Amino acid sequence: MFMKLRYIGILFMFFSVLNGTVYSQSINTIKKDKEKSEKEIAYLNKLLEEAKNNQSVSVEKLKIIQEKIAQSKSLINSLQQEVSYLEKQIDRNEVRISELSLNRGSMLNMYGKLVYGLWKKRNKAYRLMFIFASSDFNQAYNRYKYFEQIQSYSKRQLALIEQTNDSLNIKNTELKKYRDLKHVALNDIDVKSKDLIQQQATENSLISDLKKKEKQIVKKLNIEAKNRERLERELNKLIASQAKKSGGTSSKYKLTPEEKLVSDDFSRNKGKLPWPVTQGIISEKFGINPHPVYKDVMMSNNGINITTSKNAEVRAVFNGEVTDISLMPGLNNAVIIRHGNYLTVYANLIYLNVKKGDKVNTKQVIGKVAHDNEKGSVLSFQVWNNLEKQNPELWLAK
Repeated sequence: MFMKLRYIGILFMFFSVLNGTVYSQSINTIKKDKEKSEKEIAYLNKLLEEAKNNQSVSVEKLKIIQEKIAQSKSLINSLQQEVSYLEKQIDRNEVRISELSLNRGSMLNMYGKLVYGLWKKRNKAYRLMFIFASSDFNQAYNRYKYFEQIQSYSKRQLALIEQTNDSLNIKNTELKKYRDLKHVALNDIDVKSKDLIQQQATENSLISDLKKKEKQIVKKLNIEAKNRERLERELNKLIASQAKKSGGTSSKYKLTPEEKLVSDDFSRNKGKLPWPVTQGIISEKFGINPHPVYKDVMMSNNGINITTSKNAEVRAVFNGEVTDISLMPGLNNAVIIRHGNYLTVYANLIYLNVKKGDKVNTKQVIGKVAHDNEKGSVLSFQVWNNLEKQNPELWLAK
């Protein structure tokens, strides 16, 4: 019976530790998500501060607001998850405190009876008489051991009561801590929710103002679409031309042994490449995207647009060779870097640090993002595998 109880006790301790570990992992994940959202919101606030100088209503400003709304919702969700976990922990502590209080009550009752029994038999003469009244030596020995065991058990019972009191103090301290954390999180949710409502009001106001400028915006979108198509045509020509020069087909570049190593290495780093800027948000995704105001207007993007800070430096995302630099209408300079079969394209650059034929290393600065008073600082970034367009978001580290 004793072994069975011990086994159950060990299992209880194991699952308690396991639950604590799972809880710790879960709350750490929530905290990381929360910190990430807070960092993103701080950066978006910086971009919005930069955009304050621009009095005109712009689509880019709307995209920043919409991204901030998305991050704010993510932050509130993380805070709500934190509250949920804290509530579970509070419930666990309250149950454990109740169990410990009940156990302490039972132990105190048992200890009281033991003390009272020993008090009645406190007289040494009585104990000796009780022992000597035994019918034989074995009975006398057993009676002696009985008094000894009672005293020993009383001491152990007292120690258990003290341990239980210590556990209760620890659990009550933890309970207060979790309740305080829950209170802070709930207050934070309230503040963030009010801020979210203000952001959504700003978003609605910007959308309303932009809708009044439909003709002007659609005209600009058409110009931008033509600039993107021009860049695509230039890239197709460049890729085909370089493929032929390498001795390959019109659509496939023939690699040297050295270039093959670079190409394979680039491929292995999918999802691990550094961002072309140290900080930024993806303001337009790869593929067909609906306009944030006019949902029936679609824009095709062969890469991604990254909105970043003014004068942000642009970095090569991998080792390679600058294979071409083109001055493009509406996109300033476009730098194309070859990494074996792969090409990375960085458009809308100024103050270039590289020239055609230069070898570049990962994270080497190649120029700066051009700044527009209406659009802000937006980098167009693309990844190609020969003539096949890639989604750059899948190549960059999260």
